[in-house]
Amino acid sequence: MALRLFEEVYNSIRRDMMRGKLKPGDKLPSERDLAEQLGVGRPVVREALRALENSGVLEFRKGASGGAFIRRGDGRAVSRTVNDLVFLGTLSLDQLAETRSCLLDQAVRLACKRGTNADFAALEANIERMRVAIKAEDVETSIFEIMDFYSLLGTAAKNDVLTVMIGSLSEIIAQILLALRPEHLTDLVTMRLEVLDEIKSGDADAASAAMAAHMEVLHNYVVEKSDNLHALNLQPFDTKA
Repeated sequence: MALRLFEEVYNSIRRDMMRGKLKPGDKLPSERDLAEQLGVGRPVVREALRALENSGVLEFRKGASGGAFIRRGDGRAVSRTVNDLVFLGTLSLDQLAETRSCLLDQAVRLACKRGTNADFAALEANIERMRVAIKAEDVETSIFEIMDFYSLLGTAAKNDVLTVMIGSLSEIIAQILLALRPEHLTDLVTMRLEVLDEIKSGDADAASAAMAAHMEVLHNYVVEKSDNLHALNLQPFDTKA
């Protein structure tokens, strides 16, 4: 099937990225210059640039030195795709939770081998912030800290791919928790301290078992309370990125 003009422009820019001609932070030529270079109209270029922005490749900056810039990569585009597929019914929440548990199992096992004292201190500080936020009944901050724990695990595991994938699968869990506003978040503090203690001891099997028990409680709650996702009136989770 023939590509539409804007898709050809979209793919042309992505090819330049794949070949190293465009790198994070690079500014693209103006719409007019791109249109002349590629032999298309400016509306076609504009549509392609907006599609690249929506996919997380570009960001637009305002001002005299503004324009379209290649973004430094993050997992937000993956998060949006996963969330959309869940809400469209292509992926089940149950399977998402199962996959997330598998990734977190690998994260804690790698953290046992690769984690540093600085990583452990960051995880401890995160758990303390979560405890304080829960005590203050600040649900939004509590849930942000709950989700940030997983990113810090990825850092301790020294695996950026795991960090991105876990974060992408965690966003919908955060949305659901924000909507449900569970009353027993304090249990998570105790469970996470147990996971961290096992990671610090370097016992991968014990850390894996502690994380599995933690995830079973959380995922069972989320899946049980989310039979009809569309009825929860969910809002996108602010990752404060």
